[in-house]
Amino acid sequence: MPHTVNAVVVTAQDAPATLEKIIIPDPGPGEALVDILTCGVCQTDQHYQKGLIGQNYPYLLGHEATGRITAIGEGVTS
Repeated sequence: MPHTVNAVVVTAQDAPATLEKIIIPDPGPGEALVDILTCGVCQTDQHYQKGLIGQNYPYLLGHEATGRITAIGEGVTS
């Protein structure tokens, strides 16, 4: 069953970041679903927004997170 979550997204170079609802599928083989408790958007994310680290938009910002594993896919052992 897919999960709907809030995400900070930038869709084009120099575009403002927006808060959007995105759908996350259940974890597949070798994957884990993590319930994010806190997440920061930092200077590195600003580089993505400004197009200094690639041009493959959209980007989901925030990579410094805390969370708990809520589901695992087949074959996950650690």
